[in-house]
Amino acid sequence: MTYNVTRENRELLEKHRHDPASLSVQLYHDHWTLNSGSKFLYNSPSAALLEEIRAYRMPVDLLELLDQANVPFYDGCMIVELQDFREPRAVKDKKAAEEAKSGVADIMRVVLRPNPETLWADLRILNQKNGDKWTDQKALELEAKILLATAPPLCLHPDPHIGRMANSILRVSMPRTPPPLRPRKRKLESTEADELARARKAKILQFMNPQRNRSATPRCVVIPIRPIIGLTIWL
Repeated sequence: MTYNVTRENRELLEKHRHDPASLSVQLYHDHWTLNSGSKFLYNSPSAALLEEIRAYRMPVDLLELLDQANVPFYDGCMIVELQDFREPRAVKDKKAAEEAKSGVADIMRVVLRPNPETLWADLRILNQKNGDKWTDQKALELEAKILLATAPPLCLHPDPHIGRMANSILRVSMPRTPPPLRPRKRKLESTEADELARARKAKILQFMNPQRNRSATPRCVVIPIRPIIGLTIWL
């Protein structure tokens, strides 16, 4: 557990600024690529990787593939380079506008950190490499060694104010969630969707109206009680 995530990420990126990134993602208007390879659509199942990057989480489902591909890890974390080729919405700087037209990407690096789920996946991968010979006790011992090597020292001070301070620092120092990596809907598409939603809502309200198929003009109904006497009721 890191108490100042932003500072730790900044130090990690500075330490490995000349090293290659673990992965690189290229973002375009209608598709995205991984390591400048095949094209993927933003609504494809592979786009789940973008959500993991946006949440600063290591992709658990891809750990085995990343291990087979010898993807570099840095201090137990992944460094992902985002190359955004999408033209910004509002460009005030003339130089930035020229770079956007020339196809120059906006590059930034983010750190993906492990969590208990990725730790368990790492143990499972290591067990498979050793022929699935580990016992539960052996796996727990190895997990304890990994936690001792990666986790910061625990604060065992009995004062509860120290814990509140540590939690406050952790909450404030968490990296801000970046904007969605998937492209937003166009204004025209969202307007059409809103119009359809409003029409559907009006139709449902009209269907639920009890006076929908009822005439406002009173009708005269004659209910016979006897063959000679009739009762008139106005509705």
